[in-house]
Amino acid sequence: MPPDPLDRLTDYAQSLLDAVVIILGTTDAGAPASQFLTPAAPAFDCEFVAVQVALLSEESTSPLSPLMATGNRNRFGNIILVSYDVYVVRCGPEIIGGQPPSDAAKTASAALVQQDGWALWNGLREVQDTLFDDCIGAYFDGGAPIEESGGFIGWAFSMRAAIEGYAP
Repeated sequence: MPPDPLDRLTDYAQSLLDAVVIILGTTDAGAPASQFLTPAAPAFDCEFVAVQVALLSEESTSPLSPLMATGNRNRFGNIILVSYDVYVVRCGPEIIGGQPPSDAAKTASAALVQQDGWALWNGLREVQDTLFDDCIGAYFDGGAPIEESGGFIGWAFSMRAAIEGYAP
Protein backbone atom coordinates (compact mmCIF):
# COMPACT_ATOMS: atom_id res chain seq x y z
CA MET A 1 0.00 0.00 0.00
CA PRO A 2 1.45 3.40 -0.92
CA PRO A 3 2.45 5.64 1.97
CA ASP A 4 0.38 8.65 3.00
CA PRO A 5 1.29 11.42 0.52
CA LEU A 6 2.45 13.86 3.20
CA ASP A 7 4.73 11.25 4.81
CA ARG A 8 5.98 9.77 1.53
CA LEU A 9 9.50 11.29 1.66
CA THR A 10 10.06 10.17 5.25
CA ASP A 11 8.58 6.70 4.71
CA TYR A 12 10.88 6.07 1.74
CA ALA A 13 13.88 7.44 3.65
CA GLN A 14 13.10 5.06 6.53
CA SER A 15 12.79 2.12 4.12
CA LEU A 16 16.19 3.01 2.67
CA LEU A 17 17.71 3.28 6.16
CA ASP A 18 16.27 -0.12 7.10
CA ALA A 19 17.76 -1.68 3.94
CA VAL A 20 21.18 -0.09 4.61
CA VAL A 21 21.22 -1.46 8.17
CA ILE A 22 20.47 -4.97 6.87
CA ILE A 23 23.17 -4.67 4.19
CA LEU A 24 25.77 -3.43 6.68
CA GLY A 25 24.86 -6.32 8.96
CA THR A 26 26.68 -8.57 6.49
CA THR A 27 30.04 -6.82 7.09
CA ASP A 28 32.62 -7.75 9.74
CA ALA A 29 31.91 -4.54 11.69
CA GLY A 30 28.12 -4.81 11.31
CA ALA A 31 25.86 -1.77 11.21
CA PRO A 32 26.71 1.11 13.55
CA ALA A 33 24.43 1.31 16.60
CA SER A 34 23.42 4.90 15.83
CA GLN A 35 20.89 4.86 12.95
CA PHE A 36 18.77 7.87 12.03
CA LEU A 37 17.12 10.08 9.44
CA THR A 38 18.61 13.54 9.15
CA PRO A 39 17.24 16.75 7.59
CA ALA A 40 20.71 17.83 6.39
CA ALA A 41 24.22 16.43 6.09
CA PRO A 42 25.04 15.04 9.55
CA ALA A 43 27.90 16.07 11.83
CA PHE A 44 30.61 13.43 12.09
CA ASP A 45 30.66 12.99 15.86
CA CYS A 46 30.20 9.23 16.31
CA GLU A 47 29.86 6.06 14.28
CA PHE A 48 26.49 6.10 12.54
CA VAL A 49 24.40 5.33 9.50
CA ALA A 50 22.05 8.09 8.35
CA VAL A 51 19.74 8.86 5.44
CA GLN A 52 18.96 12.37 4.25
CA VAL A 53 16.40 13.64 1.75
CA ALA A 54 19.01 15.66 -0.10
CA LEU A 55 17.14 17.23 -3.01
CA LEU A 56 13.70 17.56 -4.56
CA SER A 57 13.87 18.19 -8.30
CA GLU A 58 12.06 17.45 -11.52
CA GLU A 59 13.06 16.12 -14.90
CA SER A 60 11.43 16.23 -18.30
CA THR A 61 9.73 13.09 -19.49
CA SER A 62 10.74 13.48 -23.11
CA PRO A 63 14.22 13.72 -24.60
CA LEU A 64 12.70 15.91 -27.33
CA SER A 65 11.30 18.53 -24.95
CA PRO A 66 12.17 22.04 -26.14
CA LEU A 67 14.67 24.15 -24.18
CA MET A 68 11.83 26.19 -22.72
CA ALA A 69 10.40 23.02 -21.14
CA THR A 70 12.51 23.65 -18.04
CA GLY A 71 10.29 26.54 -17.03
CA ASN A 72 7.11 24.94 -18.37
CA ARG A 73 7.37 21.31 -17.34
CA ASN A 74 3.73 21.31 -16.30
CA ARG A 75 2.89 21.75 -20.02
CA PHE A 76 5.45 19.29 -21.42
CA GLY A 77 5.40 16.57 -18.77
CA ASN A 78 7.74 15.95 -15.87
CA ILE A 79 8.62 13.61 -13.09
CA ILE A 80 9.50 14.48 -9.50
CA LEU A 81 12.91 13.17 -8.46
CA VAL A 82 13.84 12.78 -4.81
CA SER A 83 17.54 12.40 -4.04
CA TYR A 84 18.48 10.41 -0.96
CA ASP A 85 21.99 10.46 0.53
CA VAL A 86 23.20 7.59 2.69
CA TYR A 87 26.06 8.16 5.12
CA VAL A 88 28.03 5.42 6.87
CA VAL A 89 30.62 6.82 9.25
CA ARG A 90 33.19 4.85 11.25
CA CYS A 91 35.97 5.78 13.66
CA GLY A 92 39.31 6.09 11.93
CA PRO A 93 42.55 4.77 13.39
CA GLU A 94 43.38 6.43 16.70
CA ILE A 95 46.24 8.74 17.55
CA ILE A 96 47.68 7.34 20.78
CA GLY A 97 50.11 9.32 22.96
CA GLY A 98 50.51 11.91 20.24
CA GLN A 99 51.81 9.27 17.85
CA PRO A 100 50.18 8.79 14.46
CA PRO A 101 48.41 5.49 13.81
CA SER A 102 50.54 2.60 12.61
CA ASP A 103 50.38 1.48 9.01
CA ALA A 104 48.71 -1.74 10.21
CA ALA A 105 45.99 0.25 12.03
CA LYS A 106 45.40 2.40 8.95
CA THR A 107 45.15 -0.68 6.74
CA ALA A 108 42.77 -2.47 9.12
CA SER A 109 40.54 0.61 9.30
CA ALA A 110 40.58 0.95 5.51
CA ALA A 111 39.60 -2.71 5.13
CA LEU A 112 36.51 -2.26 7.35
CA VAL A 113 35.42 0.90 5.55
CA GLN A 114 35.98 -0.70 2.15
CA GLN A 115 33.77 -3.61 3.23
CA ASP A 116 31.03 -1.07 4.00
CA GLY A 117 31.40 0.50 0.57
CA TRP A 118 31.45 -2.79 -1.31
CA ALA A 119 28.48 -4.17 0.64
CA LEU A 120 26.46 -0.99 0.00
CA TRP A 121 27.43 -0.88 -3.68
CA ASN A 122 26.17 -4.40 -4.26
CA GLY A 123 23.28 -4.33 -1.78
CA LEU A 124 21.74 -1.04 -2.87
CA ARG A 125 21.96 -1.98 -6.54
CA GLU A 126 20.17 -5.22 -5.67
CA VAL A 127 17.27 -3.59 -3.82
CA GLN A 128 16.87 -0.32 -5.73
CA ASP A 129 13.83 -1.44 -7.72
CA THR A 130 11.98 -2.96 -4.76
CA LEU A 131 12.88 -0.33 -2.18
CA PHE A 132 10.57 2.33 -3.57
CA ASP A 133 7.62 0.01 -4.27
CA ASP A 134 5.20 2.41 -5.94
CA CYS A 135 7.71 4.77 -7.54
CA ILE A 136 7.96 5.38 -11.24
CA GLY A 137 11.63 4.43 -11.11
CA ALA A 138 14.66 4.27 -8.85
CA TYR A 139 18.21 5.20 -9.78
CA PHE A 140 21.37 4.22 -7.93
CA ASP A 141 23.93 6.99 -8.42
CA GLY A 142 26.86 5.36 -6.60
CA GLY A 143 29.04 6.29 -3.67
CA ALA A 144 32.27 8.00 -2.70
CA PRO A 145 34.53 7.74 0.32
CA ILE A 146 34.18 10.45 2.96
CA GLU A 147 37.47 12.20 3.65
CA GLU A 148 38.68 11.87 7.23
CA SER A 149 37.12 14.50 9.46
CA GLY A 150 37.70 14.64 13.19
CA GLY A 151 38.93 11.05 13.21
CA PHE A 152 35.93 9.71 11.29
CA ILE A 153 35.87 8.06 7.86
CA GLY A 154 33.25 6.32 5.78
CA TRP A 155 31.06 6.47 2.68
CA ALA A 156 28.36 8.65 1.15
CA PHE A 157 26.00 7.01 -1.36
CA SER A 158 23.22 8.60 -3.42
CA MET A 159 19.98 7.24 -4.83
CA ARG A 160 17.13 8.95 -6.64
CA ALA A 161 13.51 7.90 -6.82
CA ALA A 162 10.89 9.24 -9.22
CA ILE A 163 7.71 9.61 -7.19
CA GLU A 164 4.21 10.90 -7.65
CA GLY A 165 3.31 14.27 -6.18
CA TYR A 166 0.01 15.11 -4.53
CA ALA A 167 -2.41 18.00 -4.31
CA PRO A 168 -2.44 19.50 -0.79
